[in-house]
Amino acid sequence: MKRFISVILAGVLILSLCSCGAKESELYAMYSDDTNVVNTDIGEYVIGQTMPLLTEGKICIIDSASLSADENLHCKAALVVDITHNKFIQGQDIYTSIYPASVTKLLTALLIFKYGNLDDTYTIKEDNCGITEAGAQLMGFKKGDVITIKDLLYCLLLYSGNDSATALADYLSGSDAEFATLMNEEAKKLGCTGTHFTNPHGLHDVNHYTTAYDQYMILRHLMDYEMFVTISSTVDYEFTYTNAAGEYLTMPVTTTNKFKKGVYSLPEGVSIVGAKTGNTYAAGTCLIQCVETSDGTRYIIAVFGAEDQQSLYEQHQYLSSMVEGISN
Repeated sequence: MKRFISVILAGVLILSLCSCGAKESELYAMYSDDTNVVNTDIGEYVIGQTMPLLTEGKICIIDSASLSADENLHCKAALVVDITHNKFIQGQDIYTSIYPASVTKLLTALLIFKYGNLDDTYTIKEDNCGITEAGAQLMGFKKGDVITIKDLLYCLLLYSGNDSATALADYLSGSDAEFATLMNEEAKKLGCTGTHFTNPHGLHDVNHYTTAYDQYMILRHLMDYEMFVTISSTVDYEFTYTNAAGEYLTMPVTTTNKFKKGVYSLPEGVSIVGAKTGNTYAAGTCLIQCVETSDGTRYIIAVFGAEDQQSLYEQHQYLSSMVEGISN
């Protein structure tokens, strides 16, 4: 039976060429019974460990031959995909291994949305959730603080609090290490063949890496969650929590995205509907975001490994001008 299913699925793959221009040769794979996966969670198929995802129009399979360097891009990787029509627009080095920094937190959020309950509460087990790395972005939580999962997500996605990432990981899996195992399992389900994570926050680890293409796929799936869009559309947020003494405290949260803060501007008619920043010495400065143009078309635009924030945002402006031009 397994062999029969394998043959049927292989036939479907060969006949189903995606609109991003995948070649027929890319839709063949060497496979065996123990590497066939039917991903019932998202209704997609993977045949063989290196087989591209058959996506039912959800994910753009991009032929490496379609990639081209752009003299206006000075980064480790960049990508633009029209996710409304599943069309590739621009990309370079999208399958190259990169460090994601805090863009890691997109997968952390996806797991919480998928398997957690936003109305649950979590009690902080130690100050700063045990994070002691110098310069790490922290909310400053103290042992005994009690916070809702929803508010921890705001801290995670807006301010990029590394302690909030560890709190969410402990809430769902009991530790960073166990959560990282879940992250890698979920990444494999999504077809992220170039991703391996060791923690929920993205603080540097040589064994913690991804690709621009994999991050595009993760953000694409996050866009199915309305609460993610709500959080990503927020600039400033304030929440109430209790400390170990049972006192009620309030904490403000502000986005790290300088487009949303108004420091840099997107082209007229282009608005952000989902985004995550990231920055470490090893990763450089990074930003991946889903934007919507005035005609309702959505694009995912990613720049990883820019040398500084000004360069990052200027490259995003350049790529955003491409999609604004398409919509007109």
